[in-house]
Amino acid sequence: MTHISDTLAGDLRAALAVEAASALRYTYFAQTAEIEGHADVARLFTELADSLVCAAHGHLDVLRDTDTETTGHQDGVGDSRLNLASSVVAALHDAGELYPRLTSAALEEGHADTASWLSTLEALKKQHTARLKAALDDLTRTSGEQPDAAHIPGGADA
Repeated sequence: MTHISDTLAGDLRAALAVEAASALRYTYFAQTAEIEGHADVARLFTELADSLVCAAHGHLDVLRDTDTETTGHQDGVGDSRLNLASSVVAALHDAGELYPRLTSAALEEGHADTASWLSTLEALKKQHTARLKAALDDLTRTSGEQPDAAHIPGGADA
């Protein structure tokens, strides 16, 4: 395992977010072009999205194979157990903090439809959390390993 600086790890996370967001945007744009009857434009956006997904996977590979100077552990990317654990933490954050905050902000600004949409996503994230947690519990039980908070980002050594 290679050590990288916190700065480089942060920059890789930011690059991952950019690539992932761009891939989703291009996928959305491809669907729009398809609906509008622009098959060539849809195909272009789909090909570009696929390319960006490859770049994002490359960033995840680097984060999986490194640890940072400060935390001394992987970036929540690794084997299935770590991937599930880090996904539980992320889904808990989204359901418990991100979407409630966004919903409140939308309501404060008078955007009831947006707030309703965000509340729906909060409920969806809660379902995701339950499913991910159940899968983690099942994997832990079948592997015979005990849950270890140190392997969960945000766990014992965060």
